[in-house]
Amino acid sequence: MNKIEEDPILGKFFDTPEKKAKWMRRIIYLYIVWIIFLIVGFIIAIIYFLKF
Repeated sequence: MNKIEEDPILGKFFDTPEKKAKWMRRIIYLYIVWIIFLIVGFIIAIIYFLKF
């Protein structure tokens, strides 16, 4: 099983617990923003299709 710390490219971003926690927090924030955009997009699509 290959760990992300041993990856030649991603390993430098996840080599310490502090860096891993920082990146996990960023990923969670990006995921929340993506969900907000998805919900807003659905609402705009529903409003658009109900008007026409």
